[in-house]
Amino acid sequence: MSTIARCRPSENPFASHRIDAINYRPQGPTWNELLADLERLQWRAAVVGPEGSGKTTLLEALALRTQSAVLVKLGGATTSPLTAAITQLPRPIKARHTVFVDAAERLGTLGWWRLRHAARNGRGLVATLHSPGRLPTLVQCTTSSALLRQLVRELAPADAQGLEPTLDELFRRHGGDLRLCFQELYDVCAGRRAAEPKRPRARG
Repeated sequence: MSTIARCRPSENPFASHRIDAINYRPQGPTWNELLADLERLQWRAAVVGPEGSGKTTLLEALALRTQSAVLVKLGGATTSPLTAAITQLPRPIKARHTVFVDAAERLGTLGWWRLRHAARNGRGLVATLHSPGRLPTLVQCTTSSALLRQLVRELAPADAQGLEPTLDELFRRHGGDLRLCFQELYDVCAGRRAAEPKRPRARG
């Protein structure tokens, strides 16, 4: 069993505010290439991938690199997704605006159509989706156990060596969802569970 120093919530290297501060790292194209691809797609594109694969982080980074970006977040919406989306749009939407929509998969077919209609006068529409189809795919986000190890070394350099033997199995168990991996690592550092890789059961 790996020994990890227990820490207080304010010092936990896997606290949510630390995870949210992680910058997206392009795994293939550079930022200039991604922006050029957006231009080629006339600023109508999707960032596609499963939960915890970095879609939101990438979308926010693209918005920061785009003039007159409008960032619409639906992940934590307490009202209907469509109402939440419409209330976050500027009125009126002008030709210079590019609308970036996080968690667009929460909109049903009718809600998606109405959002596209509301944003029709803008420069473009970029959204995160779990699967391709509603817009041309700009990036297919993926994760890897190597990326998890890299992020753990950055977030918790003092504990990385002790956590290292557990990370491949942790990544597999959570299906590559890095946010779920970090949630479990938070509990490890809080002393709520042990940092111990699963071992195969002995067969008698």
